[in-house]
Amino acid sequence: MPAWLRPGGDTIAEAARRNRFRRPLRIPAEITDAAIEIPIRRAKAQLLPGRKTELWTYGGTFPGPTIRRAAGQPTSVTFIHQLGAGAGELSAHLHGGHNRAEHDGQPGGLTELQQRSFYCDISPRLGDAAAGNDVLISPAGSRTYEYDGMEDGEPERGSFQWYHDHRLDNTARNVWRGLAGMWIIDDPAVEGPLNLPTGAQDIPLMICDRAFDKRNRLTNPFKSPGRVPFDQVTGQHIMVNGAITPHADVAPRRHRLRLLNTSNFRAYNLRFSNGLAMVQIATEAGLMPNALRRSKILLGPGERVEIVVDFASARGKRIRLESVKRPGARSLGSKPYVGDIMEFRVGSPAIADDTATLAELESSDQLPSLPAWTLEAEATQPVHTHSWVISVGGGIRPRWLINGRTFNPAFAEASATLGEVVTWRLKNNTRFAHLMHLHHTDWYMLSRNGETPPPHERCLKETFLLDPFDEIVVAGKMSGGGDPLDPDYTGKYVVHCHMLDHEDHGLMSQFEVVEAPNP
Repeated sequence: MPAWLRPGGDTIAEAARRNRFRRPLRIPAEITDAAIEIPIRRAKAQLLPGRKTELWTYGGTFPGPTIRRAAGQPTSVTFIHQLGAGAGELSAHLHGGHNRAEHDGQPGGLTELQQRSFYCDISPRLGDAAAGNDVLISPAGSRTYEYDGMEDGEPERGSFQWYHDHRLDNTARNVWRGLAGMWIIDDPAVEGPLNLPTGAQDIPLMICDRAFDKRNRLTNPFKSPGRVPFDQVTGQHIMVNGAITPHADVAPRRHRLRLLNTSNFRAYNLRFSNGLAMVQIATEAGLMPNALRRSKILLGPGERVEIVVDFASARGKRIRLESVKRPGARSLGSKPYVGDIMEFRVGSPAIADDTATLAELESSDQLPSLPAWTLEAEATQPVHTHSWVISVGGGIRPRWLINGRTFNPAFAEASATLGEVVTWRLKNNTRFAHLMHLHHTDWYMLSRNGETPPPHERCLKETFLLDPFDEIVVAGKMSGGGDPLDPDYTGKYVVHCHMLDHEDHGLMSQFEVVEAPNP
């Protein structure tokens, strides 16, 4: 019998700790086709010793398959809902993509299968179009999402994205159960001159945490959800690409690591146990204008970074990727997980490596410059045109609020016209941290708490950490000016906290992109 089932045996947590780094890292299968079908179905995976764990999956694996496409190439993905009526409707969101509103993964509203919302004020009388229900994936049904791969008349930037469920009130539950996968946009024309590691030396890593019961089943923390503002779902096991604290065998040469945090609530303050140098080359919005040498990188839920590390300096050694304390962090959400993430086992024989060195990347003039609109926004420093203020509403059932409201799919808090560069203020008026994600486009931070942002935030991003009472000002272009017959995308796009319990408990709003008036 497994140790934890024998009298006096280990608990599951203790057994997992003893088995730390024993499981090999798995790299999800890649799909590079232009037309893709992905069933959403139950599947069992060997996550812990003993019984397999049942998950909700994209394509039968956790994570789902990694979709990898070239910049500017359209992609059609058909998701087929095979989970049954008990799962309710689903909604697939390509996180980080610039997509038409109807293909962005709208949360939707109330339906026959979901007749009320505990935290959002949504009228049951809204029609399907007003509620966004017409773009949901019904049980036993399917929906095809069309991703054009274009933005502002140009191929969308190369970047590390991910896809996940985005259904009203149930995003946290559905992602927790396994509905997440990675998406990579390659741009050889831009990345080629940088001479970055490729192939087996280009490794995507999806980090998350999960909790299990004594039968190796995922716990169900959403049956009795935590009350606002102490709502948080965390797990005692840290997983990378679906394996608990795995190990990876790597050659003693430079590697490109793409790091993604898909935890529901937890942040990770990442570093290497031996102080191995890492150079950050990208955020969730793609390559930065300057590569930065980092000793630690804080990664909140939904955020991504790409780093280059040189394992040649650790030949024959074992190095841990670990998460450490964050000085001064005291509130929920501000404090990262502390512990090991995974282990890299570095080979001994020396290997020739002709990719760019860390020093060459730091001094490279081949990294793409910021788009012109960011420099104009920075130079003028205009007064923000709209504020998004986070607070907690009182009453019998406290809820998270943006500008005093919960989410309403029929209501847009702000509007912007195609081609406009908007400057918005995001203010956290609570004692708890939030990770704010703005859909539709990439954003550029102009200030943090009235000061110039640090270098790692002086670039394009779309997910931003707001510690208690933080205030940031960001600018974003509502893409336009491309094909006059197809000038880009109008419609409603959401702004929400990517601490998924917060999103499900009201911390979500919308803006609407509209066509410019005729001159």
